[in-house]
Amino acid sequence: MSWLLPGTLLSLALAQSPSPEPETPPSPGETTVVAPRVPTPLNRTPSAVSVVEGEDIQTGRPTLGMYESLVGVPGLVVQSRNNASQDLRLSLRGFGARSAFGIRGITVVVDGFPETLPDGQSNVDLLDMAMVSRIEVLRGLASSLYGNAAGGVVSLTTEDGPERPYVEARTVNGEYGLWKLNVKGGGTSGPVRWMVGASRLAQTGWRRQSATEQVLFNGKVGWTPGENSELTAVLSLVDAPKAGDPGALTEEELEADPRQAAPLNLAARAGEAVRQGRLGLTYRLRLGEAHALEARGFLSLRGFQNALPGVVVAFDRTFDGVSARYDNRAPLWGLRSRFSLGAEVQSQADRRENHDNVEGRPGGAVQLDQEENVLALGVFAQEELELVEHLTAVAGVRYDVSRYAVEDFLKEDGDGTGARTFQQPTGRLGLIWAPREEVSVFTSFTQAFEAPTTTELALPPGAGGGLSRELRPQRSNGVEVGARGRIWSRLRYDVALYSVWLRDGLVRYEDESTRAYYRNTARSRHVGAEVALEARVTEWLRLRAAYNALRATVEGGKRVPGIPTHQVSAEAMYQHASGALAAVEVFSTGGMYADDANTVRVPMAWVVNARLAHRIPIGGFELSPFLGLQNVLSARAIDNVRVNASRGRYFEPTPPRSLHGGVGVAHRW
Repeated sequence: MSWLLPGTLLSLALAQSPSPEPETPPSPGETTVVAPRVPTPLNRTPSAVSVVEGEDIQTGRPTLGMYESLVGVPGLVVQSRNNASQDLRLSLRGFGARSAFGIRGITVVVDGFPETLPDGQSNVDLLDMAMVSRIEVLRGLASSLYGNAAGGVVSLTTEDGPERPYVEARTVNGEYGLWKLNVKGGGTSGPVRWMVGASRLAQTGWRRQSATEQVLFNGKVGWTPGENSELTAVLSLVDAPKAGDPGALTEEELEADPRQAAPLNLAARAGEAVRQGRLGLTYRLRLGEAHALEARGFLSLRGFQNALPGVVVAFDRTFDGVSARYDNRAPLWGLRSRFSLGAEVQSQADRRENHDNVEGRPGGAVQLDQEENVLALGVFAQEELELVEHLTAVAGVRYDVSRYAVEDFLKEDGDGTGARTFQQPTGRLGLIWAPREEVSVFTSFTQAFEAPTTTELALPPGAGGGLSRELRPQRSNGVEVGARGRIWSRLRYDVALYSVWLRDGLVRYEDESTRAYYRNTARSRHVGAEVALEARVTEWLRLRAAYNALRATVEGGKRVPGIPTHQVSAEAMYQHASGALAAVEVFSTGGMYADDANTVRVPMAWVVNARLAHRIPIGGFELSPFLGLQNVLSARAIDNVRVNASRGRYFEPTPPRSLHGGVGVAHRW
């Protein structure tokens, strides 16, 4: 891509009039989203964006993970809900489906701070859903906004300190040894608002060797020294000493006993332990009506140990970064305009050692000893210009440079010391027409790239360690057209059609010890449609439904594994003014292939969940009992598919019907 576009954007910014028009205040009920990086009204966003509010995230839910409230997001596939060691797996429009563990190919942001590392891997260990007030899912390519591994964006916002101080304690108990206690509270004192929360989770798990223990702390403090400036600090800590990994099963093992652990995982006592902390600071400054600055800085420290069959992986990680963004809302040629210019630098340093596995602990044989560093720089610019009334064009560009370096301290199998540099420009061009607040139609052309992570660049044993010189970044171009709005004020709709072309796709495969490695594959194409509907049938009854169809194929016509062809979800919720709530949700799982050869197909299954909740005011207190049933019909569903697994171990089953319940007690002053 030429430098013509960023140069033009910068020239436009400099040419803007210094006499701004006052910013139009948002209409009552208008939704502003932050997933597109620059806070933007939803009806002026030329991208498919789904929003989940706090009521749907916390009320009546055990708040064990992000997956609980994402059921109704079209195009989003959620796996590994019940294996804390493998971490939650997400894929958007097929991006992230091949991940060996955790979230890959999707950028995750919490309160504006990245959970996605410079090498593209994401984890959400620091996240306590009992503190989350909103989730936004940008369902499309977004590297022009976020850089590496932005096949989509999941942006979470945690609770701010409320105007009225309050404190709440909440406990959850359930089958398979589930117990969670969380306490949170917050308030406002003059220019300072604060919110803190802590939780403890313990669970034995349905399958053998799937026990989990975790302690979380999250704090958020905001200070507004003046009407034009704001400083926010966030602190997150996690101590998770146990997260067992029962592993995947063969079809025969699944039929014989779905609760069993894979023999190799059982013998190796597979599982992980994590300690992590992050401190982040955000400063915002308004310079008059037209100009604004935002600066962020963060530091994250992580200690990690993962016992796998044949090896124990351990590293200490430092992840830090700074970013700055300038916004200019001055008119351009008499037209409403908003220009944004920003830059960010992120650094990742891992001190990694692999040892032989001796009953789940590091043995004396060192298999890998190296220091890995990733330094990433990104600069981006974006212009929003209202060409005529109700018609807005959005153009953006970003340039990323990432340097991966390895220093190998174990020379017996060859010196793996080396470095690789990836650089990639990406662009974005969109149009959105919003003739009324109730309707908007958009189309866009977007790009994304996905550089290999340090783990994906690893070479198989005997290859000398270090970084693969052959593995290339995955590159994507996509077009999309969509519409969203309301009909008769009772029916909301969100429709999107898209096509994405990928080349040099990153493909996962396993060796005989179930260790995962990666290679590039041929070109592929993702073509899909997404529909989400929400109907307010009565004042108290709400119905929601979502459907997405996705055909993802590689050259030769084979389907891309790990991606369902069809996915359906629906929910009926009755919420009375008295505080009573009853909800039933159903969603499909499976309907995908597990291997590149398309010889193993995961059948589609239907999972039904139900929950009851009530809010009962008692003087200055509020009592909130709740009850939930997961997998009401005990469907034989697959919770996680390990793509291209060795020895036929593709399947991690979903637990049968399970009951949980709890109660919260809150007091407001």
